[in-house]
Amino acid sequence: MSPSLPCSVINAPSALAGTAPTATSWLILLHQGAWGDRPVDTLVPPELHVWAQEHDCKILLARTPQRAPTFPKATYWFSDGGSQLRQGTLTANGLPVLQDALVCEQMLLICTNGKRDQCCATFGRNLISECADSLPPEQFTKILECSHLGGHRFAPTGMMLPQNLALGRLDPSAVLRLLADQAVDSRYVRGSTSLSPAQQVIQAHLWPVAAEFCSSAVMGSFSEFTVRVGDATETFLVKQTMAQQIASCGTEQKQIAQFTIIGRN
Repeated sequence: MSPSLPCSVINAPSALAGTAPTATSWLILLHQGAWGDRPVDTLVPPELHVWAQEHDCKILLARTPQRAPTFPKATYWFSDGGSQLRQGTLTANGLPVLQDALVCEQMLLICTNGKRDQCCATFGRNLISECADSLPPEQFTKILECSHLGGHRFAPTGMMLPQNLALGRLDPSAVLRLLADQAVDSRYVRGSTSLSPAQQVIQAHLWPVAAEFCSSAVMGSFSEFTVRVGDATETFLVKQTMAQQIASCGTEQKQIAQFTIIGRN
């Protein structure tokens, strides 16, 4: 297939599961202006990077889409993967104070960081435009554009907060169901960012049934997990392999890890 095609078109047959970024928590900073290629590196002050490291979280930038009401300057969101998303305002020193942040409604981040990859610009922004036309206003206001989430070869990509659930190949019907009913089909699931890639594959395989990971063991390229599924305890064996893929638009193939379930008892 021609490498001149968008990377998300080239990778249409590739599996989504096990490709989510990994982070325990996320700090999302409102920045309504232009972002550039790597905005977290260039636009976020050093003291916020230190704060994020101390609180074991990664940083994203966000902005409200056109046709959506804006938030006050210095707004931030903090999501630790639990049941509550918190929203606050940075202090005069430019830092979050989590105990002052208020619980807010769920949000959906959709990557539109076009300076990083054209698929995010094209497919991410097109998705937001379609959602603006088709979603009720009360649902559309729960959407934020965000900086690079990784996996632009699966654009449009997104992440549901506060679940920290990474998603790919989104469409307006999936977004509506997600925001209205907090439900998502397994074909959009990349995985929870608190899980390892191998665990994400198991999570997507069992979806929507919740997986509780009890123990694990790594043996070379194989990983074994003991997982509680409902009232039962099962063992999964996952194999890691390397595959040649075009990860970004206009680039050559590179080796990317893939994870496959090869056993379940």
